[in-house]
Amino acid sequence: MKILEYIFLGFISLNASAQRDTIELQSVTVTAGIIRNEIKNTARNLTVIDRKTIDASPVKTLDGVLQYAMNVDVRSRSAFGVQADISIRGGHYDQTLILVDGVKVNDPQTGHHSLNIPVPFSMIEKIEVLQGGASRVFGPSAFSGVINIITRQPATSELELQLSAGEYGTWNTHAGGAWVKNSFSLSGGAEMSGSDGFMPATGYRKNTASLRAEKQYRSGSLQLGYGFTNNDFGASNFYHPKFYNQYEEVSSQLLNAAWKHAFSPRLSGTLIANYRIHHDMFDFDNYRNTDRVNFLNLHKTGVLDIEWKFRFRNAWGSSAFGAEYRNEVVRSNRLGDPLDQQETIKGWPELFYTHGKSRDNYSLFAEHSATWNRFILNVGTLGNINSQFGFSLFPGLDLAYTLGQDSRLYYSVNRSLRFPTFTELYLNNATVAGDPHLKPEKAWTQEIGFKTQKSLYSGIYSFFYTAPQDAIDKIKRPPRDVPLMENIDDINRYGFETAHTLGLPANKLRLKQVSLNLAWITTDRKEESFQSFYTLNYLKQKLSAGLFFEPVRNLSLSGWYTLKNRAGQYSWDNNTPPVNYGSFSLVDIRAAYRLKQLTFTLDVNNLLDEKYFEHGFVAQPPRWITGGVKYKI
Repeated sequence: MKILEYIFLGFISLNASAQRDTIELQSVTVTAGIIRNEIKNTARNLTVIDRKTIDASPVKTLDGVLQYAMNVDVRSRSAFGVQADISIRGGHYDQTLILVDGVKVNDPQTGHHSLNIPVPFSMIEKIEVLQGGASRVFGPSAFSGVINIITRQPATSELELQLSAGEYGTWNTHAGGAWVKNSFSLSGGAEMSGSDGFMPATGYRKNTASLRAEKQYRSGSLQLGYGFTNNDFGASNFYHPKFYNQYEEVSSQLLNAAWKHAFSPRLSGTLIANYRIHHDMFDFDNYRNTDRVNFLNLHKTGVLDIEWKFRFRNAWGSSAFGAEYRNEVVRSNRLGDPLDQQETIKGWPELFYTHGKSRDNYSLFAEHSATWNRFILNVGTLGNINSQFGFSLFPGLDLAYTLGQDSRLYYSVNRSLRFPTFTELYLNNATVAGDPHLKPEKAWTQEIGFKTQKSLYSGIYSFFYTAPQDAIDKIKRPPRDVPLMENIDDINRYGFETAHTLGLPANKLRLKQVSLNLAWITTDRKEESFQSFYTLNYLKQKLSAGLFFEPVRNLSLSGWYTLKNRAGQYSWDNNTPPVNYGSFSLVDIRAAYRLKQLTFTLDVNNLLDEKYFEHGFVAQPPRWITGGVKYKI
């Protein structure tokens, strides 16, 4: 571990916090739950990345900006979000729930598709990151954390155009805008991007678009939205270290409707209905261009989700209650049970969906929030019935104690659960053997922390403990050649995390803001006579620090430093001993100049040209320079 870097960056934060505050930080309202509250009042570790921070950062994709968030592990296999896995607090990519404006977009096939989100990056207004299990509010998928992506809700008509290009044949175009008249608004955007790749079989072409209409009326609003994304990309080495011609095509569509209504001054409700369809074609070794197209992996998933939540204010505080129905279906030539009748596959007339599975999920939840003197209490539970796994109960409580106008001590304890994906249950190939008898994984998480939010400074310290039961892991045991999906136990996970954001007074360096995030995690179980791909393969330490300058008027400079140290090992083949993941450091910078309605940007990612690995032997991108221009009226 690079101790000197930790000490140096920590000193910057401590020294800066002693200075006189001059730049005001806005109060942020949490929207990830049914009971809205200011972030300083929540009894959980929840952070918000606003649009101002996104625009100032040297990023162009969702996974890029989440790379800097506290205790969020983004494991990319390529550049610019082509394929990336995201996890929170030492969990893995199947354990994080992803929401878009409160709509669940996780795919039941595999968490590898969680970031195939049908919303252009430029239309994201802010991102909320909730640390720890939250099944009592959000259901089974919220196992180790929740990420809620909130899109822009324009108050006036606007138009935005963007164009960027860079090394390795990289290009990106975006057009978006909104039309607002009286109580009606129509907003949307389209984004196209691509690259030749930094090495063979790493190029991509990606298109994303979304459209949303909203009608406000006296007691509420009605929203209707549609979005799609498709991404075709080279996947060299992605899932096996010796196959360089791997290739994948994914597409996703999301149709959703939301009705928000205040039935009385005390009672309000939100009805959300959405349908998501996802297609995936994975080619392990260029089979699509040979007579062995039957070796392709082809999958289609459909998810219908209907959720109705209510909020009732009363003399004892605020109560929330609601119900949800969710149906998940997969059709595949690999996953599920044999179908009674084969189904043709669009675009592949010689191939058929031969397998499939469907499961239904029903849940009821209730939660109450109350304040007594200096105490703030949120307590509730969610009961869940799944057609494949039966009944589960997720109780929990969050308790905060007010130390002053701006500070809180808090404690939370929550139970979370996650059902196996269709891939974990049924996929059998040269890289993994699924197990249809896997049990759902459960966990109790306890957390104690301190948070403060003033006009110019926000900070949080948190200690947590998680005890997973029946943790789902991909395990390789000698002498087996192929790893097996298993449930494992006897795991205790401990962690500490802290985050700070500080506005600075006028100074000779023209430094405007400093951000610092630090996380440390350990488990008491080690890899003994087996290799863990998920549960014991986690981010042990992470440090990210951001500096934001304004050296002259209309010119801004920003830089992010990220240090990662990962637990776990990876292997080249069965005859090669496992290799420990090493620590690495990344530096990203952005320069932006504003000229009336135009903004010019220059980004350098991986400035120091670090050679590193996030997944096994999948080489990560070298230094990458891009430039762009944005026009907005």
